[in-house]
Amino acid sequence: MRAQIEQHLSACPACRKFAANQRTVWQALDSWEPAEVSIDFDRKLYQRIEQQVTWWTRLTRPLNPLFRNAVPIAAAAGLVMVACFLMNRPATAPPVTPSEESAVVETLQPEQVETALEDMETLREFSHLVRPDSAEPKM
Repeated sequence: MRAQIEQHLSACPACRKFAANQRTVWQALDSWEPAEVSIDFDRKLYQRIEQQVTWWTRLTRPLNPLFRNAVPIAAAAGLVMVACFLMNRPATAPPVTPSEESAVVETLQPEQVETALEDMETLREFSHLVRPDSAEPKM
């Protein structure tokens, strides 16, 4: 199998380049020396794990340098948007003029209202006598 792979690498320039890149990566990993861990690393790690981090601490701790200016920029953008909204809004609402198609309100006399309520009560009593699925009266 190794002979087949070497034969393919000799014939295929793309795979040959890939294999060379992989060798470079493995050589770099072999030569890499990790940094020494401090003597009190475990103590500091467990102390950090046990810390209670409140939302206020997270909010006020130093931010990542990439996002350090994001909060003031977002606040300024919000203020600009509110200012634009307030400046583009009309100061007063335009006067409403009644159209010719608006409803005309009539004044009713108390006797008319009383008669209408009595008629509605009569219709309600009649609808209880008739079944909803047919027009035949109940017996």
